[in-house]
Amino acid sequence: MSERPDGPWDPGLQIERTTLAWLRTTLAFVVGLLVLLRLIGHESALAALICALLTLPLGLAISWLVWRRHLHSERRLRERAPLPGAALPAAVTALAVLAGGAGLAYVLFS
Repeated sequence: MSERPDGPWDPGLQIERTTLAWLRTTLAFVVGLLVLLRLIGHESALAALICALLTLPLGLAISWLVWRRHLHSERRLRERAPLPGAALPAAVTALAVLAGGAGLAYVLFS
């Protein structure tokens, strides 16, 4: 069976699904961090502020990276160029590590 380049599917839909998945992941982290900040705030307002200053701007930056990656991926798909690199997964990993560290600190110090 040979592949047809002009199939009934839109190759841009894969990029859109991936973008939505990244946004869902980022939103889940940010909501989880907000809940964690509320819990930490009952123990120490300073610790909650420090945690917020470290994690929430990173969540906003990741949202911006998702949007930028989406635009670049669509343009590269039209040009048949390689898709973007790994800055977005690295940023999400950093957010996950910070969120995990904040959760661990809450469990250990409360």
